[in-house]
Amino acid sequence: MTTACDEKHIELKPISSCRQEVEIAMVEMLVSLQKRGWSAAELALALADASEDLVMLIATKRIRPN
Repeated sequence: MTTACDEKHIELKPISSCRQEVEIAMVEMLVSLQKRGWSAAELALALADASEDLVMLIATKRIRPN
């Protein structure tokens, strides 16, 4: 992901395939949330925490036999 920033907003630009689609959706969500008053730092921390929770959930999920 590439970034550009000014004093109030950080612009994120996606760079690759599945990740590209995720980043496009994420950027759209972050832009919308910044318009609601959340700072880039608050959003980055919340997104990181939520991502970590999802990774841990996936990592600890047991595979069920068919």
